[in-house]
Parts: sequence; structure tokens; C-alpha cells
Amino acid sequence: MAVTGTETVREIITDALLDIGAVQEGEDLPATQAAQALRVLNRLMKTWQMYEGSPAFLVSSQSVTATTSAAHTMSPIRPVRLLSVRLKGTSGIEIPMVEMTRGEYDDLPDKDSTGTPTQFYYDRQKETARLYVWPLFSSVTTETFEVTYEREFEDIASLGDTIDLPSEWYDVAVKQLAARLAPSYGVRDPSLAGEAAYYLNLALAAGAENRSVFWRA
Repeated sequence: MAVTGTETVREIITDALLDIGAVQEGEDLPATQAAQALRVLNRLMKTWQMYEGSPAFLVSSQSVTATTSAAHTMSPIRPVRLLSVRLKGTSGIEIPMVEMTRGEYDDLPDKDSTGTPTQFYYDRQKETARLYVWPLFSSVTTETFEVTYEREFEDIASLGDTIDLPSEWYDVAVKQLAARLAPSYGVRDPSLAGEAAYYLNLALAAGAENRSVFWRA
């Protein structure tokens, strides 16, 4: 027996609209309403990324091949935030690196100084991101930077997409979307926001890695 399932964006949107009485059970989802709800759901999920303490299922890792340059390209290209960076030498031992702010990196008097990299700065722009390290390698062989990061939610392109959430988050998506869409349909129910916040905090508490988190709707 399966213990996990998948739901499409169409199903999430339909249930949210049912919650606020914008559609009736069994009714086809009108194209205009579906398009608006898809846009709002995309924005809603991107908003969740701005909070500290994102859910554990967004945490991932990657290896970045070391070069003799300061700037290194990330893949995926734009993690939300870096949780840790370790220099992995030829021996396979990983040494934690210290994060710098933009100001601290800018204030380095000699950004081309060579040595063993001990510090990093993460430059996340609108469409791109770079990992800067200091000091720079004068030569490299098999060294890498091991990065633990929080990834972005995948963009929603169509109603048939499987939503980028584990099953325990489906009610979060439905209730949060319903609360966000309600004013567009003239629904003024204060309990919607409270219910949306409840489901969000319940999911966060269940998925947090030994930390206290609380997000508001």
C-alpha cells in the first residue's frame, strides 16, 4: 500500500476554490480563474522561500569544482541560501569555511591573494548567483567546495504539473491559496487566514530539523 501520493496543481487549485465557494463540486475549472490561481500559487510558494528556517525537504547539496578564480557558478544556479560550505581537499577531508557578508568581501584589500580558501561569500542576484571564495587557489587538482543549501521551489508551468511539495504539505497549499484568493471573490472570512497559518505552522513543526519556526499567513 502506498504511503505517499502526488497531486497536480489543478487539484490543489480546485480544492482551494471549492473552499471559498468559487466553484462547485464536479464543475469544470474555468480557464480565467485557473490562470489567476496558478499565478498566485507560484507567488505564494516563492514568498515561503523568504523566511528563515525553510522546511527540511528544500535542503540539498552539491559539489562545486574548485578553480583558481574567485567566482564559482552554482548548479542549480540560484539557491535560496547557503547553509554551509566545506573545502574538500585531495585527501577527501572536508574543512568548514567561514561565510563573509558582501561588505566584508568588498573590504578585502587583495581579492587575488592566493592560498587555501577559508572564507566564502554568496552573491545571489535576480537571475544568477555566484560563490566567491578567498584566498584563491594558485593551482587545483581535484579540490571541490561541498555546499549544503536551500533550493528554490520549482516554478509551476501548467495545471498538469505535480506540485513541488511533499504530501503532508498539500493542505498547506490549499488553505494558504484559499486565503489569498478569497478577497478576489468577495469572501470576507477571518477564519481563513487563521486556518491557513495553522496548517503552515503544523507542517513546518513536523518538518523542522530540531529548530523552532513560526510563519504567519
